[in-house]
Amino acid sequence: MSTPIARRSWRSAMAIYLRAPVITMLFLGFSAGLPFLLVFSTLSAWLRSDGVEVAAIGFFSWIGILYSIKFFWAPSWTALPCPC
Repeated sequence: MSTPIARRSWRSAMAIYLRAPVITMLFLGFSAGLPFLLVFSTLSAWLRSDGVEVAAIGFFSWIGILYSIKFFWAPSWTALPCPC
């Protein structure tokens, strides 16, 4: 019979996120995604003020959506053999 696993407290489980490597990775992930958020959110306002059609602005938003769902299609893309 297996020994029961000791339950960890909520505080000890959250203490993992206070370690330096985890904080560094959270900061790097946030800072890597921030430029995309700023560009795609303000791009539509810039394009509309310059007189670009709404259909073209919608096309740029589709490009942003493709990046945001990258975690769906990236594994299949990396599984393909390199044509080099």
